[in-house]
Amino acid sequence: MLVPEKNIKGFNLLELIVVLAIIGVISAAAYPSFSNWKQSRDVRTDVLRAKKLFEAINAQVQRGQFAFVQVLIEVNDDNVVFTTKGMKTDTLTTKINNGDSEWNTSSASRCNIDNDDYWDVDGSVDTVIEVQTVTFDSITTNLSTNAGVCFSKNARWFSGAGDLLSGTGDSAVVDESLFVCKRTATNSRCLLSVSGEPNDKDDSTMYSIDWTRFGEITMDKWSSTQLEWILQN
Repeated sequence: MLVPEKNIKGFNLLELIVVLAIIGVISAAAYPSFSNWKQSRDVRTDVLRAKKLFEAINAQVQRGQFAFVQVLIEVNDDNVVFTTKGMKTDTLTTKINNGDSEWNTSSASRCNIDNDDYWDVDGSVDTVIEVQTVTFDSITTNLSTNAGVCFSKNARWFSGAGDLLSGTGDSAVVDESLFVCKRTATNSRCLLSVSGEPNDKDDSTMYSIDWTRFGEITMDKWSSTQLEWILQN
């Protein structure tokens, strides 16, 4: 008995070209959405890494590894660098007991961002796990110059420097937020209104890293739909 041949037919060249053209159109339409999603995800990842730097150095204070610590933010043309630093208890005690030290004559100088010898351990030069340096190329901040914020266990020595310190002398006020957003070829800074909202209210890649004098660190994200800052878990 003869078995009938099966009618097996593949794509011809014209059908294959049509299928590839359809796939190309769909891919082209989907690419902008995918690209925006990836950029938003990359920004969030970098902001979380920056937030963890704040958390990690404050954890060292709570453990007693350091008595006084700093997060330094260096502003460059094409990147922003976060560095953490630590001061041992003996070093801090010496500064406090020295009546001629700037520590006691100018509270605004305590969070020093200029003197390389001021800190016992510096993430930019020391390869120890307690301190770190991380360079970010895809994000930027609202800062125009280098800045730092400093913490101690009992919050007594909470202080700031550079663009994170407003005012002078004993009346100086330490800022408690750092704004972070996507870096672009035309946007090297996160631009904010006087009320603390993004100039571009449609910008969905704007975050703020917030802290208290006690070293409690949180993160907010700007909602372009609700037009408000939303706390991130």
